[in-house]
Amino acid sequence: MATLPSSSNAELLDERSPSGFRAVFGEGLSRSSTADVAILRIRLSAVDLSAQELGDLGSLRVLVAEVNARTVEGEAHALVMDPEKRENLRLVLDLLKTGVLEIRSAPLGGWSPDFTVFSDTRGPQELLLGLHWFHRPFPHRGPAWAARFGAGEASRAHQRFQEIWSEAHDIGPAIRRLMERTTIRSMPFPVDTPNGPG
Repeated sequence: MATLPSSSNAELLDERSPSGFRAVFGEGLSRSSTADVAILRIRLSAVDLSAQELGDLGSLRVLVAEVNARTVEGEAHALVMDPEKRENLRLVLDLLKTGVLEIRSAPLGGWSPDFTVFSDTRGPQELLLGLHWFHRPFPHRGPAWAARFGAGEASRAHQRFQEIWSEAHDIGPAIRRLMERTTIRSMPFPVDTPNGPG
């Protein structure tokens, strides 16, 4: 007869939890040297990572099951036109340019639900499993469940992530070019000077 897992190694999260998913995700990043994220699609509008959260992160690998160039371009344009979110776009571009952020597409890989594995020098340490939704409101009125697990489950998830990653297609360069073109077209003047050209 199988034994039930110890509840001391898991934490159930929802939209009513004292620490919301966004805060838990940020804490995981700040403790990690690498993070492996598997999500359904890219949501640039939800990127709001801080320098503190990214301080020691040397690798951020993102797997997506669905990617649409028109959607990415539309989100990038919206970020450029919103002064409060423009820095989010710069952050993603900087991470792509430095090689910290890698993005691959695995349309035939398939996984459910979203998951993230946080690792440090000791290896995988933490797993976040469930809906990865970083901003309010949530896409529905009911519970937005996610769960946080320890090193044992994180190691299992990391192995599965690696299997999918090895078969996925690198789309990071294409995403970067698309975002750069959108930025150039959308900005009212070049971004390297405070008052426009010259």
